[in-house]
Amino acid sequence: MPATLRTLIEREDLGLTLLAGDPDTEFGSVAVVGRESDRPWLSSSDLRLHEGPFSVPRPPTDPVLEPQPAAVLHALSPSQRAVPRALVERCRAAGVALLVSPPTVAPALLEEAALRALVESAGPALTGLAALQRQLLAALEAPKPEREVLERVSRLSGMGLAALSPWGEVVARAGDTSGRLGGTDAAALAEGRVRLSGRDALVAHVTVRGRLRFTLVGFDAGPASYAWLELARTLLAAAALQRSAEAQHDRTRKGALLAEWLAGPQAAPLLVPRLVAAGIEEEAEYVVAVAEAGQRARSGRMEVAKGQALLERLREAADEYFRTRGYGSLSETRAEHVVWVYSGGATRAQAEPLLRALKAAAGAESPVRLGLSLPRRDLTGVADAYHQAVLAVQSLAAEGLAWFDLVDPVYWVLKQQPPANLATLRDRLVGPLKSADDGKLWRTLTAYLRAPDDLGALAAELHVHVNTLRYRLKRIATLLDADLGKPETLAKLYLAQQIDAMLEREGAA
Repeated sequence: MPATLRTLIEREDLGLTLLAGDPDTEFGSVAVVGRESDRPWLSSSDLRLHEGPFSVPRPPTDPVLEPQPAAVLHALSPSQRAVPRALVERCRAAGVALLVSPPTVAPALLEEAALRALVESAGPALTGLAALQRQLLAALEAPKPEREVLERVSRLSGMGLAALSPWGEVVARAGDTSGRLGGTDAAALAEGRVRLSGRDALVAHVTVRGRLRFTLVGFDAGPASYAWLELARTLLAAAALQRSAEAQHDRTRKGALLAEWLAGPQAAPLLVPRLVAAGIEEEAEYVVAVAEAGQRARSGRMEVAKGQALLERLREAADEYFRTRGYGSLSETRAEHVVWVYSGGATRAQAEPLLRALKAAAGAESPVRLGLSLPRRDLTGVADAYHQAVLAVQSLAAEGLAWFDLVDPVYWVLKQQPPANLATLRDRLVGPLKSADDGKLWRTLTAYLRAPDDLGALAAELHVHVNTLRYRLKRIATLLDADLGKPETLAKLYLAQQIDAMLEREGAA
């Protein structure tokens, strides 16, 4: 017996009023209009729960009535006590049933009641559902639960299924998943029905504790595809939670080992058995990586706490990345960054996908900076490699990654000095110029230091006549009492320009 609106109307505790449509209207799913995760899956069988105002004219996408549902349940609230007339008129015109609940009934209770009606309507089918649940939950006990989950769901549903990691790698697949999926920007895929690899597909993100763990892709196999996809998503989320719990103790142990190694690198030979057990091979190359996220300068207890929580999320994401790739790694969260030591095959090749994994964990609003040391083999050099990675990450003004050997050596030298000394040196070299005008002469000098040999091209870049450029350069030389034609002068001015850029980037200008 299908679920109908009458089942809800007859419940006195809900106080529902039918304003449009038939009380025997059937519904087969429940969706909450204001819930972001529900929106990609709106369907014609929905009982669609709606709160808040109903605007006219309608926005370009209207999840209340597009696509058209079976029924709408409009929840009144203490601040919204009247049913929008436009909603009533549009439901009547579209033939959509409209229920209204009083302000005294919580929307969560309405959703629970609708779901209960769906479950009760299933009747004897629930026995089969329980057996199905037992069969699928057994997949979590497999050595590779992600793969086992997809294979079991695929065999039962006939769907092709693939699980992509946040860095775009296919972690598991089952059934017909023909087409290129590896390398896809998994985090950027929109949930819902999409066109992927030339085929119609369903996409669902598996997010656990605020972090994307997998992107699940299912190739449509019929009207029940969404239900099977949602079931697979739930099982993958359970598998991720299970792995997180198992990894927590291991992370604490490895963090303590890394702290001990960094604090006393000369004692590394004594740590070899423990390092090898953690996957850091004695004769293999290793790299130290350091990651920052968000703004560098944090103030206030709440901001610091948020920053630490974000760093922990990055640490967990990278640990999972190395585990999935089969790389040995150690990690530790420090005050301003996370540090990893990883060892394995092509250490340099891991940088780009590692950054993608970190960005997926941080989210679009938190820029991630990743610095990496030179690959090393001597275990006693880990503290030096850590210092290299710190210098590399500090050289980044914006999101991205930097290898230590690609860091400007001038920056490296300057970082050895305290900011106050650098500011004093900059002001001695170019102070009169910095305070001479609104910055026009300083911008001209910066451009000239980059390309001093072609004044015509430089004038075009600055959108001035070449004679204007010559005048500016003459004025700069006068203010600084320096000959811009001498290499030693250019070297000093380049140093001052790099100091100024570094101090501005680090908020110490």
